Amino acid sequence: MVRIMKLGNDPPSELALTPLERAVLQSLGPALGDSAPACQAQCARVQVLMRSHSGVGFVTRLQVPEDLERLASADANRVLAVYATHPQLADPAEFLVQFKAGRLASIEAYCGAGMWPADDAGFSIVGAGHG
Repeated sequence: MVRIMKLGNDPPSELALTPLERAVLQSLGPALGDSAPACQAQCARVQVLMRSHSGVGFVTRLQVPEDLERLASADANRVLAVYATHPQLADPAEFLVQFKAGRLASIEAYCGAGMWPADDAGFSIVGAGHG
C-alpha cells in the first residue's frame, strides 16, 4: 500500500490553524504559568502566514497582532516541545512551538520514523511544555 503524503505549501485558502495545531498550542498553558493568559489570547487571534509539509512533518509560520499582550520576559524567547501519539506512528511525534519577542512565531512538527499520518484527527497529546 502506498500512503499518500502531503508535500509543499498549503494554498492561501487553507491558512488557518488546524484543530491539531490549536490543541498543541492549548496544551502549553501549564508550562507557561503566568504567561498562559497572554498565550491563550494570542492563540485566539493568531494568523497562519505559511504552512509547508515535508512528508515527515510540517512547519507553520505564525503572526500575532501587535495589540496583544506579549509573554512575560522569562518566556519571551523560548521553544517548548509537545508530544503526541498517533496509531500510525511507532513513536510520538514532536511539535516545537517557538516564541520570539513574547509572541507565537512557529510550530514545527515531525515524526522520528515513518511518514506523517494523513489523518491529523488520530493524534493524542501525551506531554507538553518541555524545553
